Amino acid sequence: MGRKFIYLLSIFTFLFSTVSAQNDTLAFAHLSDIHICNLSAYHPEFVKLRQHYGNGTAPLSDFIEIKVRQLGADAIIITGDLIDYFGAESSDGQMLETQIEQFVPLYSSSSVPMYLTLGNHDITTYWINDSLELEQSQLEAQRARAAWIRNISCFREGTYYSRTFRIDETSYRFLFLDNGYSLSNGSYLDKTQLDWLDGQVKQFTDDPIIIFMHKYLPVTDLNGDSVLFTNNETITLDEQTCSQGFLKTLNENTNIKAIFCGHGHKNVGEWLTFPTGHKILQTETAGFANDKNHWRMLKFTSDQIIIDSTGTRGREYVIEIK
Repeated sequence: MGRKFIYLLSIFTFLFSTVSAQNDTLAFAHLSDIHICNLSAYHPEFVKLRQHYGNGTAPLSDFIEIKVRQLGADAIIITGDLIDYFGAESSDGQMLETQIEQFVPLYSSSSVPMYLTLGNHDITTYWINDSLELEQSQLEAQRARAAWIRNISCFREGTYYSRTFRIDETSYRFLFLDNGYSLSNGSYLDKTQLDWLDGQVKQFTDDPIIIFMHKYLPVTDLNGDSVLFTNNETITLDEQTCSQGFLKTLNENTNIKAIFCGHGHKNVGEWLTFPTGHKILQTETAGFANDKNHWRMLKFTSDQIIIDSTGTRGREYVIEIK
């Protein structure tokens, strides 16, 4: 009877996408840029270029099995680049696409729920050209997404999805986006996903909304600490840039409180001030593939979001909800 009850409860939770906290806080361990890969049987030039990510399985396994319990995390959130590549050229010139299936045991071993977003590496295929240079393409991205949906349970609704977490009378709406691809028109989300996002925001106007995605918004150094999300071209949040698309959604909806991301392998935080005066905290957690101490604790109470510094239990930011 006990096992049957637990099974029915898990189905109920999945169907209604709502989790209620028994205590006054929900704690999430945020990781990004894991880059798990098994380099066996791949082209030797490819192995040479990617071998710095060839030993990531053990640190992630240790984090899932040991660190999560030490931190008291209720769940794990990983914002993309879960694996180093979807497919790559083998030593005999064929394309191997087995990395997702090899990630599954790690995902399944977690004793707490794990929520994922896809990064650019998760849907990218690589090969070595005749000049022994590395080339890449996202032409197989749809097949990659299909494989993720087929193998990983948090993607059963698709590669962008939502969950609700209730703490006392506060319902947090977590939106997990899929923005690891490269759009030629400079947009941050394709129209279908943007329409879905707008629908979510309009449906939950009274709930604080938290966005998780792989690629950050490349804003300028707003707080003057000389640490930027990117050293390349940045955007300015003005009336023109925030008049359409993803930025328009962020600008117009004051219940969007925070964005958590990765991609840049750095620890960065900026309060994004939009033309309406609305502020959203964007926080990037550095790549776990580079250092097993690159994790960040996110704690949600009924009236605050407390964000710890990377690799420590000391708070770095606090977002007031009420």
